[in-house]
Amino acid sequence: MLIIADRWFRRTSYKRGIRTINGRKQVLLQDEINATNGIMWRMHTNASVSINSGGTSATLTLEGETMTMTLLSPPSGAQISTMSATRFPTDPVPPVADQPNDGVTVVTISLPAGQYNLQVLFNPQWSGMSSSDYKTPSSVDIDSWSTTSHP
Repeated sequence: MLIIADRWFRRTSYKRGIRTINGRKQVLLQDEINATNGIMWRMHTNASVSINSGGTSATLTLEGETMTMTLLSPPSGAQISTMSATRFPTDPVPPVADQPNDGVTVVTISLPAGQYNLQVLFNPQWSGMSSSDYKTPSSVDIDSWSTTSHP
C-alpha cells in the first residue's frame, strides 16, 4: 500500500490497481481511497471529451477512434468533468516555466471525503463488438485480485 502524506494530497491512504479484463478488450483502473477531505482524480488526454448528463461516464474521441470511461458504483457526489491542462493558481511556481499543453484536456473526477473504492472502466469501442460483448466487473479489493477474479 502506498501511504501519502495528507498535507500534500489530502488523503491518508491510497492504493491503485490497473488490469485488462475481458480478453484484454477492456481496462479496469481501481483506486482504494481513504480521504480526510474531498480530492480530485485527474487524467490527461489528447482526445476530445464528451461527458454524459449524469457525470458518471465520458466518451473520448481521438483520430476517429472512440473509448468510453465509466464510473462503476461511484461514491455519492462523484462527478466527471474537464479542465485545461494548466497549473492551479495555488501551485508552486517551477524554476523553469511550463511548456504549453496545446490539445491536452484534463479529465477530472471530484471525489468526497471518505473511504471507498473508485472503479473506472475504460471500454475502447472496437469494431465488430456490440454493447453486449463488454463485461462489467465485480468489485474486488485489490489485495484479492487474481487471474480469475475478473471476467
